[in-house]
Amino acid sequence: WVSFGKEDLASPRWAELGLGAPAALGDRTALYEVGVDQLPRLAHEMHERFNRCGGFFAHATRREAESDLRPHAVAPAGAYTVDQQSTVNPLLPKVKESELRASIETLAAYHNRYYQAETGVAAAKAIQARWQSLAAKIPGAAARLVTHAGWKQPSVVLTIPGSELPDELVVMGGHLDSISGMWGGASARAPGADDNASGIAVLTEAVRVLGESGFRPRRTIEIMGYAAEEVGLRGSQEIAKQYQAAGKKVIGVVQFDMTNFRGSADDIYVLTDHVSPSLAEFLGALVDAYGLGKRGTTRCGYACSDHASWTKAGFAASAAFESAFDGMNKQIHSDRDTLANSGGNAAHSAPFAKLAIAFAVELAKTSSAPAASGR
Repeated sequence: WVSFGKEDLASPRWAELGLGAPAALGDRTALYEVGVDQLPRLAHEMHERFNRCGGFFAHATRREAESDLRPHAVAPAGAYTVDQQSTVNPLLPKVKESELRASIETLAAYHNRYYQAETGVAAAKAIQARWQSLAAKIPGAAARLVTHAGWKQPSVVLTIPGSELPDELVVMGGHLDSISGMWGGASARAPGADDNASGIAVLTEAVRVLGESGFRPRRTIEIMGYAAEEVGLRGSQEIAKQYQAAGKKVIGVVQFDMTNFRGSADDIYVLTDHVSPSLAEFLGALVDAYGLGKRGTTRCGYACSDHASWTKAGFAASAAFESAFDGMNKQIHSDRDTLANSGGNAAHSAPFAKLAIAFAVELAKTSSAPAASGR
């Protein structure tokens, strides 16, 4: 079962998807029943015809899908403050374009990171090992794989425990899978350098810088690499629903999906739809406060990336993007999504890595508790 935004159904191009009449309609969404083998085709068509990276939610059952027909709870506005300059400012110069570039090249070297491919599994395990290694200096930090019953590829979660408010969570994420072509599949070449090795590289660089500093947060930070985003935000949906069911207290979420293609005039674009307005405003304030470049705003549409899974689950979420949406990288979802086609370097991703560091520190805050004695 898949759900789409009704705004897309109004497009003259909608009939080209060949889905016929919806099984159910809500005020803002429509449900369709499709075969799981159709998901890559739908991802391709949404990109080609609607300029969407994503554009739908995939659901295991009709009952689960029907929850999208009802309005979702709006996350309460948070009291977000910028007051950690003494911690953040020394960290930002440590961000290195060469490290970001190396991370992108490493992930793009996999034949693909498709959610049902062994290379997709291998990439997730490599990310887990890398994050664990980089966070070794942070007390209690641990990276784990999150398995999903419906497909092979696991998600990855690095937890940096908070010293004073461990039950309050700051979530930073990006999807680790890649896809190529009309039918995608485990055999298709999908380097996914921009979509979304660049987002994972941003998170990895934030982990490296925070890890080398030995940063100890007051709140717990969880850094996530989501599986199966390209076929209906499946990994992030599952995790967000689990957190919702467990009653976890998530202070804020940020998504990094495509950060390395400069398709528009500004440096960082903050998404304004399917996000928490107060958290999106805070994300923009961080760009300004830390001199990360010129910022703009853009809309990306229904279910365009993993932040929408958290918003739908009632959590405050935000997202930063590489360009205005009409200026996004047109090479994604193909074998042409290479570092060379994003300029051959990772310079455009560097401000996003700095933004990730600022977001982590400003939301989690620096611990005031004394360091453990080691005994």
